[in-house]
Amino acid sequence: MPDGKFITQVCVVVPNAREASSHWAKVLGIPMVEPVQIFAPDTTLVHYTNGQAAYYSDLFVALYDLGNLVIELMQPGPTPSPWRDFLDRNGPGVFHFCVQTTNRKQFQDRLREIGIGLPYHIGYFPQGSYSYIDSREQLGLELSINNQTDMTPILAALAKGSANPLDELN
Repeated sequence: MPDGKFITQVCVVVPNAREASSHWAKVLGIPMVEPVQIFAPDTTLVHYTNGQAAYYSDLFVALYDLGNLVIELMQPGPTPSPWRDFLDRNGPGVFHFCVQTTNRKQFQDRLREIGIGLPYHIGYFPQGSYSYIDSREQLGLELSINNQTDMTPILAALAKGSANPLDELN
């Protein structure tokens, strides 16, 4: 299978994750997933939006793992974030499709071939990273690119100031 061929997640931004989760549970015929607050201040996840360090702690998410696909219901808080921007601009809706890659650089090179630039948002954690790419013009929606690989060296370099976000993609 070619890298990035599978869509692993669909993120839907909603104003009320509990209400949306209740509706999805009924539609899917399964128990409701309670939304949980994510990105607590003590997390090992480091975010950058538009090249600037960013901290998010007012998000709620409910995840429905359907085996071959995860439906992520994301409720942004009132503070600025990619999810809040989307909700304010578009109302509730599909925020992104997520693809898994084993080689972020190679996958990014493929995206460049169709005119898609670097991610505007990235989150690093010890076991990997995720990023958001504005691919609406080319693909009709944003992509989230997930990569499960050791990011401890990058996290250490970012903390020391000897690296910048997305250096690994240039």
